[in-house]
Amino acid sequence: MAATIPLSTTTCLTSSEAFKYPLPQIRQFHRDLTTELDEKNARLRTLVGGSYRQLLGTAEQILQMRQDISGVEEKLGKVGEGCGRNVLVGMVGGLGKLQGETKNGKKGEEMRVVAKMKVLEMCGIVVGKLLRRQGRIDGDRGRGKGLVVAAKVLVLSRLLAKSLENTGDKQFVEEAKKKRSVLTKRLLRAVERTLVSIKDAEDRDDLVQALCAYSLATSSGAKDVLRHFLNVRGEAMALAFDDEEGSNKQSPGVLRALETYTRTLLDVQALVPRRLSEALAALKTKPLLKDDSIRELEGLRLDVCERWFGDEILYFTPYVRHDDLEGSSAVETLKGWAKKASEVLLEGFSKTLQGGLDFKVVVELRTKILEVWIRDGGKAKGFDPSILLDGLRDVINKRLVELLETRVNKLHLVGTEIESTLATWQEGITDLHPSLWDEDMMATELSNGGNIFKQDILARTFGRNDAVSRVVSSFHTWRHLIEEIGTYIDQLTKQRWDDDLEDMEDDESLESRQNLLSKEDPQMLQDHLNSSLEKSFQELHTKITSLVDQHKDNKSIGKISVYILRILRDIRAELPSIPALQKFGISLVSSLHENLAGMVSEEPVLNFAKSLKKKKVAGRALWEGTPELPVQPSPATFKFLRGLSTAMADAGADLWSPVAVKVLKAYLDSQVGDQWSTALKEREEAAAGNGTTHSPTEAPETDAEEKEGDAPAPTPAPVVEVDEEKQKDLLKQSLFDIFVLQQALASQSDDKENKLKNLADEVEAKLDLEGREKKRVVNGAAEYWKRCSLLYGLLA
Repeated sequence: MAATIPLSTTTCLTSSEAFKYPLPQIRQFHRDLTTELDEKNARLRTLVGGSYRQLLGTAEQILQMRQDISGVEEKLGKVGEGCGRNVLVGMVGGLGKLQGETKNGKKGEEMRVVAKMKVLEMCGIVVGKLLRRQGRIDGDRGRGKGLVVAAKVLVLSRLLAKSLENTGDKQFVEEAKKKRSVLTKRLLRAVERTLVSIKDAEDRDDLVQALCAYSLATSSGAKDVLRHFLNVRGEAMALAFDDEEGSNKQSPGVLRALETYTRTLLDVQALVPRRLSEALAALKTKPLLKDDSIRELEGLRLDVCERWFGDEILYFTPYVRHDDLEGSSAVETLKGWAKKASEVLLEGFSKTLQGGLDFKVVVELRTKILEVWIRDGGKAKGFDPSILLDGLRDVINKRLVELLETRVNKLHLVGTEIESTLATWQEGITDLHPSLWDEDMMATELSNGGNIFKQDILARTFGRNDAVSRVVSSFHTWRHLIEEIGTYIDQLTKQRWDDDLEDMEDDESLESRQNLLSKEDPQMLQDHLNSSLEKSFQELHTKITSLVDQHKDNKSIGKISVYILRILRDIRAELPSIPALQKFGISLVSSLHENLAGMVSEEPVLNFAKSLKKKKVAGRALWEGTPELPVQPSPATFKFLRGLSTAMADAGADLWSPVAVKVLKAYLDSQVGDQWSTALKEREEAAAGNGTTHSPTEAPETDAEEKEGDAPAPTPAPVVEVDEEKQKDLLKQSLFDIFVLQQALASQSDDKENKLKNLADEVEAKLDLEGREKKRVVNGAAEYWKRCSLLYGLLA
């Protein structure tokens, strides 16, 4: 049984029981007993030590109590000795003697001087603390009361200094006066800051207190206080404009000045005359030293020192005029100030607008200013808000018109760019027109949807080389500025100025103001914009006309005309939508087209004129019908038409509008008709002079087409006589060629003489063709042109 139950210190109580267990358990039991014994010994030592320390502490407390009891017994003994009859009798006698000396003797006068000097010195310290504390809590309500307290302390300081002028230390008094002067200036600056910084109607109590502080500090009446208040607000309006350049505030100076103006009108009407007069009268209700706000200042120690001041100071009551400002006088003063302040406001606003503001900024500023004035301007009684509103509108509109005209006048930069380009014109460089099929097109960047590639294609297609692109880019930049102005004018027309639900104005005044601000002003700006645009475009037209006339004798007049035509085309494509501008550049187009026609047709006409000296019909074997008649033009005519279409394409396909093609055809009709008529006359004169017809072999044919093409036109060579039959063949081929050219150069206008038609009549008269033959020639020419016109590209 003993072997099954473990040996434990809790169950085994005697040694005989322990030895019933095996030896290992007995040894473990011995170790457990030893451990418990050590733990109990340690706890016992700790308990005994703590009790001993507590006993020592109790002994120390007993000793301290014994010492305290001894001290109390000693002091009580001294109190008992001091309360004896003889001691009290002596003290009462000494006190009476001291009071007698202070009232009537020299020592009393010294006490009064010392007390006043002490309080006078503390006045400066107290005022400094009040002003510093007021500066730190500028944003807290109730700051006006601190200014009044500081002003009252300064008044007390003045009284004390005045009483010490003859009895006290003169140097101390002078220093106190200087210090009071400095503190007074600080107080007045604090008052001015308060007068300017108060913005809400809820803070008008602080405004009244600040005005009272000014009245106490300067002994001013209600009239002078009002005048000072208006002067401070007027200076604040002027400073708002002066500080505008150096300040980083989001609110412009004109807004701050306008808010100060409206706030001043409302504050004066709220305070004057009743509220301000009552506050000033309250300053005189009781003596200065009876004021609780003064007596609560611990630094002055009035509870100790005031009995030495004398009745003059003890019962001094501040005197300020509170009844010298009548209602009519206040209204007159306020109206006079409002007139001058409005002039300062408008002048400063005008200077602000002249400070490099953009059109957009001026428009935004207009919105903000008018919103402020419409919201607050009508709250002041007895003032017509429309007067200042009209002044603000005049200043804003004047500046907007100036900015508008400045932007519009920048159109002259387009003319300047054209002038500089023509002044530095270099043949083959300035007029270089890259082809759409140049190799550099293959290297064009294709990222971002190929925008650069597409722009390059458009530029080459419409002939916008570097010279043209500079002018067009300059015009686009100017056009963007004008469109921006138009956008802002549209915004002005969409503004609503009658959305204030708290506004109690009648419908008539609201409608009048809406019409004034959102209709008349934008319409005035739009009219100025239109007139300025008409003037600027007229000046540009005159400039371009003078430049064309100046270079009309230039050998590159054709290329220059192409340059001007492309500029006029791109400008006219983006003209402002004003009817008077739609005729811009039109008067120049006809002369430019004539120069273009002369440039394009010069070489083809010259080569064609040389071919008119031929002596035989090329392709005679291809004639058809009975009698045989030509069915296709001569090679010279084909080369003329083909060369002409190639020259037109080289000049640029973008140039050949229907009007340009019409001018070219009229020009070619005249030139070709003259050249052909001259050739026929020379041939007839040569035939008439010789009188006989020579064999073709006597005069070998010299085809002008086989000679050099660049040589100048030679003088007409003697026409070699041909037989009558060959002469008729030449005339028949010429007639067919003339009919083909009539088809190619057909003009829709009948106002000019058709020289090719006259030439055809002349050749027809010489041939004396039958009606059927003439009809075959005419129909053959028309059929040929119908069939082959597309071969000649732009000429078709």
